[in-house]
Amino acid sequence: MLVWSKKEMRQKNSTRAIHGIRNAIFTIAFLHPILSCANSPLLVYELPELVEGKNLLAPENQEWEGVSRVWYYLPEGNPTSLKVVMVIHGAGRNAEDYLDSWIPIANEANFIVVAPEFSEERGIRLGGDWEWRFNTGNVVSWFGIDVDPREWYFESVEQIFTCFLKSDDRVDDEYILFGHSAGGQFVHRMVLFRPDAHFDLAIAANSGWYSFPLEEVDFPYGLSGAPYSNEAISSALGRPLVVLLGTADTPDQGSFRSRPKAMRQGEDRIQRGANFFKEGQALASSKGIPFGWTLQYVEGVSHDYRGMALAAARLILGIEATADLIE
Repeated sequence: MLVWSKKEMRQKNSTRAIHGIRNAIFTIAFLHPILSCANSPLLVYELPELVEGKNLLAPENQEWEGVSRVWYYLPEGNPTSLKVVMVIHGAGRNAEDYLDSWIPIANEANFIVVAPEFSEERGIRLGGDWEWRFNTGNVVSWFGIDVDPREWYFESVEQIFTCFLKSDDRVDDEYILFGHSAGGQFVHRMVLFRPDAHFDLAIAANSGWYSFPLEEVDFPYGLSGAPYSNEAISSALGRPLVVLLGTADTPDQGSFRSRPKAMRQGEDRIQRGANFFKEGQALASSKGIPFGWTLQYVEGVSHDYRGMALAAARLILGIEATADLIE
């Protein structure tokens, strides 16, 4: 559980009335789905015919907010059905490397792996700290000003998927969402803020820190000040989210956040992931609603997107099906 000072609680209470009005407005937006590639000519980007192998899309007239280009891999052999796996990179913005780690899995399971690459230059100031728009999904802008939901980076993922769905009738109408490190942050926040998205499984692996589903904690560490609704959060708690944690992930690996607000979530990524899960579980119990999240540990894997990709594949396909992918 997180512990907050009396001063911090007074500051939070003083803004609740404003947030209540904003959340009521957002509830209306949540109940009316955002137009996407499937039904808005303004957002349609016609993909060329999908090509087998590894490919790069760099459209000039795309409407995918925050995305500079998209890598994808289509397995050979003309499979009769295809499942899209949306792979979200970490802070290094190395989408191509992330795609490459999934290629053996794609060949095994007839996955189309799609790896959007987000721009790295866009930062915002929130609560006195600098944050990347990518990590937080671009749901708020400078000083906590709400962003139009059509410009959320989560919406870009939905639009990209819809375009792949429209380009090939073999594509399943739901996708798997996977992200590691900063990509894991992106994934769990997408579950919280876009629970109506078309994923049937979301895997947040080795996230450095979280947006806990707590109204009394300021965004991005909680929900206060963010454009959420109680309906959306209740829906998010029931969605199939896997918090995937490598047991050999330590703070000296990767870029570990040691700011005081992050340290309140736990001393390392493993504690933070477990605490995030527990807070979600407790909230679902208090609401009396089904809880769809699971907490999984991967023995011996460090802060390594390749190892966590294989672990995610094992969850999706089963251990026996991925045994031959281990070098």
